[in-house]
Amino acid sequence: MKKLILLLLFFPTVALSAEDKVLPLNLQTGSQTETVEEQNSKPLMDEEDLNFDQPLDAFGEPVNFDADTKVPIFNQPSQNKNELKVNTRQSLTDNIRKNAPEEIQEEQSQSGTTSWVGQLISSAKENFQNSESKTNPLADMLEQSQVQNRRSNASVFDISGVMLRMSYKQAEEALTKRGYKKTMQKMDIPNFIRWRNEEKCRNQGIVGYERLENCVIRLANKEHYQFISQAGFSKFDTKETVHIYLTSTFTNNKIYKITYRSEAANNTGNSPKAIYLRNIKVYDFWKKINQKYGVPDNQQDVIWGLGGNKPYMRAATGFLLLEDNMLRELDYTRMSREDQRFMNTDLYTF
Repeated sequence: MKKLILLLLFFPTVALSAEDKVLPLNLQTGSQTETVEEQNSKPLMDEEDLNFDQPLDAFGEPVNFDADTKVPIFNQPSQNKNELKVNTRQSLTDNIRKNAPEEIQEEQSQSGTTSWVGQLISSAKENFQNSESKTNPLADMLEQSQVQNRRSNASVFDISGVMLRMSYKQAEEALTKRGYKKTMQKMDIPNFIRWRNEEKCRNQGIVGYERLENCVIRLANKEHYQFISQAGFSKFDTKETVHIYLTSTFTNNKIYKITYRSEAANNTGNSPKAIYLRNIKVYDFWKKINQKYGVPDNQQDVIWGLGGNKPYMRAATGFLLLEDNMLRELDYTRMSREDQRFMNTDLYTF
């Protein structure tokens, strides 16, 4: 018995019958010979060989599985839970949310909370909804926070190229380049200088209003006390007017006040055309004001400035006012000191 078992282990072909022995196709001999066409017409593989769904072992025998054992199916895609399903038409956050594990989704649905992906999506949707009414909610919030503590420096503002503390010559050049033409100019002399010169002229024997005025002006020019106190410039094609106000020569004859008026926004008429054109001009005026000077510090009174005696600017429809009260007060102070110096001189010799 032992010899037989050893013989079967080392020589398995001996145990096979003659029917089980199969020769290769090219070594088999048949009673009838087949032509080349018949051989080519035969399929290379049988349909049973192509049926991969039927599990067979190495010897071609069917394999029996238990009820709990899952048979692998090769012609269908695997249903792996960890496999990602990517939709190229959706965003990255939507794909991550769909591919989240089912356990996490169930826990979120039960607890009522969302993951950071869900929170990110919800916040993005809220910002998108808010963006329909606001261009950029974050920028608007930042601007509002800055406006509360922000103060504009009106000393660097200009109206048609004219700035505060400019000389008359500089202002005239700037307005001329913008198409303005001078329409008026007013010369002035400080009052205490005028009254002093009048006394001097009377002591010289000059009588009469015209002769006395000419004498006062001649003495003021000689001592460089006469100055340009006001000048007006107009741009006729756009109906714009700019007036500048200057200090005396005690503060080097500098601009302390600038006014701007536009008649374009004050067109009269109740016709649909007149109302339409007036509304467009008013809108364009405030649009350019906002672009050039920004949001007013005092939105109720439409005022820009640091407050106190520092320069400020005020706006109304078709009107602008840029003023430096500090420079004007400085001019008054210097004239007052000069007047006191004159009054403290010895007028009597007894």
